[in-house]
Amino acid sequence: MSMEWYRAYHGMPHDPKLQVVAKRSKQPMACVVAVWVCVLDAASQHDPRGVINIDAEEIAVVMDMELEAVEAVIQSFRDKKMLDENNHLTAWDKRQHTSSTERSRKSRAAKKKDETGSNTKQRGATKGSKPQRKNSKKAPDTDSDTYSDAEENTDTDSKKDTNKKNREREEKKESEKEKRRTCGKDTKGKQSGQILEQMLDIWNTEVQSKLTNGHKAKLTPRRKELMTCRWLEDFQQDIKAWEYYCEVIGQSDFCLGKIEGKGWTIDLTWALESSEHVAKILEGGFSNGKHPSKPPSCEVPELQEAWDFVIGRLQHKFGKPSIRSWFGNTSITKITSVTDGSIVRLECPRKFICDWIEKHFLAEVNAAFNDQPHYHIPIITTELTIKE
Repeated sequence: MSMEWYRAYHGMPHDPKLQVVAKRSKQPMACVVAVWVCVLDAASQHDPRGVINIDAEEIAVVMDMELEAVEAVIQSFRDKKMLDENNHLTAWDKRQHTSSTERSRKSRAAKKKDETGSNTKQRGATKGSKPQRKNSKKAPDTDSDTYSDAEENTDTDSKKDTNKKNREREEKKESEKEKRRTCGKDTKGKQSGQILEQMLDIWNTEVQSKLTNGHKAKLTPRRKELMTCRWLEDFQQDIKAWEYYCEVIGQSDFCLGKIEGKGWTIDLTWALESSEHVAKILEGGFSNGKHPSKPPSCEVPELQEAWDFVIGRLQHKFGKPSIRSWFGNTSITKITSVTDGSIVRLECPRKFICDWIEKHFLAEVNAAFNDQPHYHIPIITTELTIKE
């Protein structure tokens, strides 16, 4: 008989294996957990159980995810040996019952074991009570004294635990304060105030304009400290990473206070307060895993400014939403020198996007590369490839 449920396991939402999958597939942890739940559910309904017929497109539609994201996650499951070549979940037999009969048998055995253990303890207590009653007439009643000592020890231990937690909490606060002070000192004279102003402008454009129309966020001394720390520790001095972070927040109904009954909206201080807050936002904890497409990237440092120029030209002509939709998750991966100049390689996440860019945008890309003022060797053409 097919079963209508399966067993989840403790720690699944933050399973280290799933964290590895998230890193390998370059997807938020929330998306990886969502795909894994779909895989478990499919394996439970399959006959035999533990084997699945994977339909990545169906999962993408159900979870409202990009198809290439789902495919990347599933491939990482295989690479991590969570799925074998026969689409069998490798740990299924270890964690799941094969049938309802087996489940019932194990449940009865567990109950019987508990009852047997309980009866054994009860018989032991009965045997020990006889000498206690025999000596009760001659010896003083020490039970209450013993209980009182135990109670006192318990209270002392409880106080120690509380004091320890309080000390740890205070130490953590001091550590965060020291970290903020250190960030400020390390960047004094090095970190230009123009970077912080640029980060503030991006925040106001992507987030604050949707929170308080007509009003802009301000940089207080504390916000400057926090922004400097996040810039160095979390965004690795990459303005595009900060811009993407703000875009994720700006598209989150929860962060913008649009979820009825929640009564909470984000502000710049909260977004900067800690690495934990940054991680929660980027993992999809406030957007149900629905992130905007990642901006086009460039893995060739000397081409970065030229590529920014090209993307800016395309966005001006076709609109930012359209270009981000088609060029999101693409990347400049290589530049090759030839007789007359250079050939740039643009890697696309899948064939459909590659074909669309070739048909509708490639001529504009080549024209923009020809006009850009940053890279001084002529760029003859752009070669399109598909990510393996």
